[in-house]
Amino acid sequence: MRHSVLALFAAIVVASGVAVGVAQAETGADVYWQVVDNASEDRFKADEGWGTSSYGRGVMDDNYRFARPAEGAEPAQFKFEIPETANYAVYASWPQVKGGNDSVPVGVVTTSGTEWTLVNQQRDGGRWVRLGVYEMQAGDDYAVLFSRETTGRDYVIADAVKVEYDSAIASPSEPAKSEEASKDSESNKASKDPESNKASKNSEMSDQAGRPGQDVVTEARKWINVPYRLGGISHRGIDCSGLTMMVYKKAGVSLPHSDNQQYRHGRKVSGSPEPGDLVFFNEHGKGISHEGIYAGNGKFIHASDYFNKVTESEMKYVKGYVGARRIL
Repeated sequence: MRHSVLALFAAIVVASGVAVGVAQAETGADVYWQVVDNASEDRFKADEGWGTSSYGRGVMDDNYRFARPAEGAEPAQFKFEIPETANYAVYASWPQVKGGNDSVPVGVVTTSGTEWTLVNQQRDGGRWVRLGVYEMQAGDDYAVLFSRETTGRDYVIADAVKVEYDSAIASPSEPAKSEEASKDSESNKASKDPESNKASKNSEMSDQAGRPGQDVVTEARKWINVPYRLGGISHRGIDCSGLTMMVYKKAGVSLPHSDNQQYRHGRKVSGSPEPGDLVFFNEHGKGISHEGIYAGNGKFIHASDYFNKVTESEMKYVKGYVGARRIL
């Protein structure tokens, strides 16, 4: 009887345009999932700049929304009912159609801010494309955004998004313990093998000597006074992770449009940062919320929402410094 009721509930919800997964209490595992289509009532919003079309293959439901790239335009937004604060996998679907944009910024609202990922809508049409796994806050709100602020010239498409439970949130102490254990293991191994230790030091010195960190700083300074714009990645407007992404793109390094995800790239800097290193801040006590490029002498270059532009500032005036990562 219980299974029949659950099946009926799922069928009713799917018919309404929003599919919601049901927890299976007997297994003790969360299997929450939710699909929101652009036609889902009260779960999608976009302004008059977005048109409607049903042309193409693999269209979810009956139609999709599309819009020309535009600076300062409102994004299309998908609303999700997240049952508990946890890690969730997020997928997006768009139709197979000519004229899709090759670099659409898709933002996912996480516990530490909005994380942006660029998707290529000129391929993978008609299927679910995994954007990543994100720590999302419990609640019922607009959590996935499709921005029109793109360097591409073709149409941005907003069709459907799926969110499904991935895993519980690990204890904050666990990654730190794992990292320290790894360091201890490497240290012990080096102390027992003098030749290996010597080679490692020589390699590190060679790497430092040839590291083009100053070139990164020079490139970053070319962006100074560019307006701050959340989700932006152009000289008409850019945010903090967009700045670091675009600067390192010039150096041949691909980084995600997310300060939280960039904090996992490269290697952790022990001691003081060097020019070109990425520096990260936890300003509100809820995780990585800001970043920039260390310029030397205690200063860093960053896209600041406080100053509303890209600027070079003293790091000591930004609270919550958590560390630096060496990318090159």
